Amino acid sequence: MSVLSVLVGVLVVGIVLVDVALTTLSLAGGAGPVTRRVSQGMWWLTRRLAGRGLRRHRLLRWAGTSVLMGTFGAWVAGLWLGWFLVFSAVPDAVLDQFGRPADGWSRFYFTGFSIFTLGVGDYTPGTTGSQLATTGAVLTGLFLITLGITYLMQVVSAVVDKRTIAGHIAALGADPVDIVRRGWADGEFSPMFTQHLTSLTPELVRLGERHLAFPVLHFFHADSCGKSASAAVTVLDGALLLLRGGVDPRHRPDAGAVEPLNRALHQLVRTLDGPFIVAADDPVVAPGLKDLTRADIPVTEEQAYAQAVEGCRTHRCRLQGWCASDGWDEADLRLTLD
Repeated sequence: MSVLSVLVGVLVVGIVLVDVALTTLSLAGGAGPVTRRVSQGMWWLTRRLAGRGLRRHRLLRWAGTSVLMGTFGAWVAGLWLGWFLVFSAVPDAVLDQFGRPADGWSRFYFTGFSIFTLGVGDYTPGTTGSQLATTGAVLTGLFLITLGITYLMQVVSAVVDKRTIAGHIAALGADPVDIVRRGWADGEFSPMFTQHLTSLTPELVRLGERHLAFPVLHFFHADSCGKSASAAVTVLDGALLLLRGGVDPRHRPDAGAVEPLNRALHQLVRTLDGPFIVAADDPVVAPGLKDLTRADIPVTEEQAYAQAVEGCRTHRCRLQGWCASDGWDEADLRLTLD
């Protein structure tokens, strides 16, 4: 009996199970060590293959699906390899239908149909230890398949929610100034505009929690800015910067709608900072006040607005880092629903 083969096999199985549990069941944030390395490696490779042209988004939009499938494949491969090492430790661990010890390929086959609970029966465990190992393989395979399928379905739902938020923001306007200008009517901000801002608050909070629950969500790239959460949230942040620091204080919308949304947006970015994004050295360029003036929207003094912009520099560096990590650059940040 090869004790080393059993120990290594059990260790590999244990690592896979812990990784699956951390990725699918933990809400503490981030993914398991295996999932994190597989996801980041596949995302890095996809971005290198996509290049820097405008067509890169056509390839990047498949990155999330590839990462998700790659993660599940790594779990299956790890579980399969671990139990194969266990069943290879003893010559009589697996027997064919004539009672002869199975060869290496047959043990590999036996491990596979045990994990996937097929119960073919043309090979059987030959010792008490291998019978117990077979039971363990079936249980861990059932655990992986059940959690894996559930996880896949939940991720699809989370991706839909993520793109719905982007679409909601894009419907308000194509850029920060456009959002503010469309909300201005008859010398004040319309009640429907503030109602839209209010409805976005719980959506942003939910998006942050979704990223913690499903780390792979970060790698689902949209093929247009109007469907990209990172680009849309960055544009929304620019609009909030204008509403909170650029518009004349006497004409600003209800703080009860703007401030909760601003705090929710900051909370979302802080949630992503570290596990998913790295803050850039330079912040996203702040929108100017001249376009608001052309739209006859009263604005504050330039110096006061400059102080407001400088006060959120760290936050907007994180936004720049989020967009960069999602494959978007400054020139892309204009939302359209086309």
